[in-house]
Amino acid sequence: MQIQEHEQPPTEELRQKPPTEELRPLFVAHAELCKALASEHRLALMYALSDGGERCVGDLATDVGISVHNVSQHLRVLKERRLLQSRKEAQTVYYSITNPKFIQACTLIRQALVEQHQAHGESLLAAELLDAIQHIKPATR
Repeated sequence: MQIQEHEQPPTEELRQKPPTEELRPLFVAHAELCKALASEHRLALMYALSDGGERCVGDLATDVGISVHNVSQHLRVLKERRLLQSRKEAQTVYYSITNPKFIQACTLIRQALVEQHQAHGESLLAAELLDAIQHIKPATR
């Protein structure tokens, strides 16, 4: 096979990359996960749980600043998408993150947002926020 001047030979990475169509089910799952996270309250709940511990609904409501009822609804969505798991002890239900990589992904997106705002000369409290979120290390299980 002769390669023309303007064509690049396929790299190892390109040869091993699965076709887009084969990944469609994964893209669907990814989109559903993004829909679950498409709420400032649900993102705040994920952040409140980012230390790797367990929290009950009442404590999460206090942290996020919304009613227990609303927190419960948001937790249900996150649990349905397998971002959270729950454990019941007597009358109290405790919630925790199912995989610390979800927290790492959210943190990475926030870092990129802050950097993007900095690059455009916008504040978003960029320096302070970037410094704060770069030092967050999610607990591993």
